[in-house]
Amino acid sequence: MPMRAHQASRNALKLGRAVLLVGDDPQRAPLLPLGAAEATEALLRAAGLLQDWHLRAYRSPRFRALWAWSEHKLMPGATTLVALRKRVIDDETRAALEAGASQVLVVGAGFDTLALRLSRAHPSVRFLELDHPAPLSLKRHALDQPGYPRNLVLHPADLGAGSLSEALAEARWDRTARAVVIVESLLMELDRGELPDFLRGLAAAVGPGSRLLSVHRVPNPPGRPPLARLSRASLHALSEPGRPWAEAPEAVVDLLAEAGLVAATEPGRVDLRLRYLVPAGLDHLPLATHEHVVIAERP
Repeated sequence: MPMRAHQASRNALKLGRAVLLVGDDPQRAPLLPLGAAEATEALLRAAGLLQDWHLRAYRSPRFRALWAWSEHKLMPGATTLVALRKRVIDDETRAALEAGASQVLVVGAGFDTLALRLSRAHPSVRFLELDHPAPLSLKRHALDQPGYPRNLVLHPADLGAGSLSEALAEARWDRTARAVVIVESLLMELDRGELPDFLRGLAAAVGPGSRLLSVHRVPNPPGRPPLARLSRASLHALSEPGRPWAEAPEAVVDLLAEAGLVAATEPGRVDLRLRYLVPAGLDHLPLATHEHVVIAERP
């Protein structure tokens, strides 16, 4: 599970910037989780990764037009997809907490603010973030201030060097309690051969009734995601041996079942366009289709 420090930090920052871009779009901002854009801006500022000139650039008509043009050429609807990923994970986590989950694990959180926001709203629930030491150290520094939620734990874990089970043991995770496990991007970084053991490890780390939330890449015939407009170098990097950058939804359902997890397949729950864009009257917006949301339960 190779993940270099600079790569982990870069990916985390990229997602954070996408949240800010959507948050400044009056049409799409309501698609984000409540307070996510504001919390992300505050976190990136505190981490020293966002300055006033960044925000002026992001909000300038010229920059936004250039960004929209680039996204249209390379991957239409990519930032909308990021926003809806954040929204569905937020909504599903809140629903699980209302149903009785007593702890939340976020693996590879980066600069995501879900645990920070929800830990304040649910002081009796334990929130644990496991992440690569590089982005986690920046986040810990940024959050080292009065008002830090006592029920939020940030624990460094290089899962390329150690196991998930070891990291959870070090963080004193309760493997018997009902939990929410969020692995937003990490499944897309795993080698195909690592997925079964990783999923089994997650299932074994939580009690009955627990929920897994994640995202995986979806192939486009003949087996590539719809990234045809990317450069040859980018496509080559995505198709390096050992990188399972695309997996059919049916195959993921089977992998989850083998690990003892039951995947949700109802379109109204896992189809982000149907769940969010259609009810909001925004079905005309482009939405990238190279990723699929994973919602699964441990019986």
